[in-house]
Amino acid sequence: MDQQGDSDPQASDPADELGLPEFEWIEGVDLRVDDYLRQLFTPASGLRHRVHICMEITAQESGPPYLGMDESYSLTWNAGRVLVRAATTWGGLRACATAYQLLSHAELPSFCRIEDQPRFLWRGLCLDVARHFFPLPTLLQVVEGMALLKMNVLHLHLTDDQAFRFASPGWPALASEQHYSRQQLEQLVAFGSARGIRIVPEIDMPGHVNHWLTAYPEWGLHPVAPTDRFGVHPACLDPTREVVYRALNVLLQDVAEVFPDEYIHLGGDEVSPDWWQQSEAITQFMADNGMASTQDLANYFLQRLVAITQGLGRKPVAWDEVLHPDMPTCLVQNWRGVTTRDQALQLGQDCLVSAPFYLDLNYPADVHYAFDPSADQQSQILLEDQSLEDVRLQHVAQGMAWTRMWREGAVDLVEPLGGASVLGGEACLWSELVDPDTLPTRLWSRLPAVAERLWSSASCRQIDHLYERLEGCWETLSPHPYTHQQQRLAGLGLSDRQIFLLSFLEPIKWYGRLLGEEALLARIAGREMPQARPYRVTTPLGRAVDFLAPESWSAHVLAKSLKHLGWDALEPLRSAVRDCPGPWPDDVAPAIQALGAVNAELTACQRNDASIKQCCDALLALYRPYGEYLPGLIPPIVDWLRSRPDQEGR
Repeated sequence: MDQQGDSDPQASDPADELGLPEFEWIEGVDLRVDDYLRQLFTPASGLRHRVHICMEITAQESGPPYLGMDESYSLTWNAGRVLVRAATTWGGLRACATAYQLLSHAELPSFCRIEDQPRFLWRGLCLDVARHFFPLPTLLQVVEGMALLKMNVLHLHLTDDQAFRFASPGWPALASEQHYSRQQLEQLVAFGSARGIRIVPEIDMPGHVNHWLTAYPEWGLHPVAPTDRFGVHPACLDPTREVVYRALNVLLQDVAEVFPDEYIHLGGDEVSPDWWQQSEAITQFMADNGMASTQDLANYFLQRLVAITQGLGRKPVAWDEVLHPDMPTCLVQNWRGVTTRDQALQLGQDCLVSAPFYLDLNYPADVHYAFDPSADQQSQILLEDQSLEDVRLQHVAQGMAWTRMWREGAVDLVEPLGGASVLGGEACLWSELVDPDTLPTRLWSRLPAVAERLWSSASCRQIDHLYERLEGCWETLSPHPYTHQQQRLAGLGLSDRQIFLLSFLEPIKWYGRLLGEEALLARIAGREMPQARPYRVTTPLGRAVDFLAPESWSAHVLAKSLKHLGWDALEPLRSAVRDCPGPWPDDVAPAIQALGAVNAELTACQRNDASIKQCCDALLALYRPYGEYLPGLIPPIVDWLRSRPDQEGR
């Protein structure tokens, strides 16, 4: 359908001035794809290329997206003309995202042809909206970015010990003060559907229910008080009482009425067994029903819950703690290391892989990208072990090694039982240290790497150019993660030169910030973790460390400059160190002093007052946490020094 109408051919065409494309439909009009195209290609998009877009979509689908939808398409770019062919609406939507990314580049090829389809059916993001609340406009922005990355599931972790974000008509006292109304969630579902993104709700149980029991204590075993602390709580539901299952039937029916997706996530993670073990009534119930352990009791609860879910016409998802020889059919989400994937498959359960894709751990993008959800277990274990040797993670390697206990019960999978398979994976962003204002740097800095891993073929391993592709993705996302970083640091009253120096710093990795030193050491030692942690729900997230991206992009830029300019590439850094005395916020000052020490070591090396080996050793000694900050520029500088042709004998 030609969109120019009957305008005067002599008059100036506004599309020419605005750089908007023309549209043409060859077979019918798919309104969903048409709307998405027009939302992408607007004057605000900043695209300057004049193009003619033609689309052929064979099957136009009006319902919500679903697991297994056909998202394949072909796209041909030739002399200012884009031709898209897709079997379904969903492929048309993915082609729109590709066309937008293609036309965002300043220079376009004269011709290209793309035949594209996803490798995995489930390509998701789990976003924790319980620890910190993300208002609806923020969620809509997340969905918009996910669509550009061709992801197709937003998994909302709606409930936890600290809050309950779903308004249940059947149990109105459950909802926290900040929660989503039914109308808001229906708007989110419709917005996602218009972009081919499923919204999967999670109601986490039988643990993580402290907030539930403040409203309905009869569902538990002991009274509880509201909590704003993080970490595992003892509160859990009583799985022996029928009143609990009647309540859950009502609650899940309320959930199913709002969310049309065929899957509901039931949680099942981190259930503290203390309450169950200390209850005489529960001990007797277990004895009467031949249950030898609380794992058997948890599986009984899961069986009852799955029956309720299936009775509502839905399919269950749960975290990998639910693995049990007698478990019911349930999609298992792997998170405790790589080996629980194969444990699920051996039990005949389909699986989602999340263990390597925890964005809240502040790992570099290439660490996430290296893991493939369908790779053999041994190669995945090797990657886990190699990460302990990664210099960028050495400051938390002891803590990371603690997770090796999750390999207990690992199996050597020969063939998945009953045709079970890996449906895909999800990146996870838990929000203890993330709120709406800090979200862009935490999410968009690395989510594109996970999205590519889940979409592209297994042979796509172009890790050398990963960061170039990431940079291209960031240009199409709003807000750009590193622009957001700069703006928020400026909002703290810091000068341009201070922001320049700060941009070479990163937050410390793994759970170092969340646990704090005391809890981190206790976890490494295998002791019960203390209750005291440096962060709570009420702790403001407004310091420089909260706005810094997990990876220093300035360090990446410096690494490139060192290859081309050598020592001269360090002059801007040296100048900033010399001419930027502060004042600095108290928490930042030690890390800035470390940058000064880095400069001193480099100066000594350049003057031949120290050998390259001595300089590298000194720099690596400086590469450690300074409070919650890490000097992210040190690894690329050390790599450059060690690669210099004149290092022999020095």
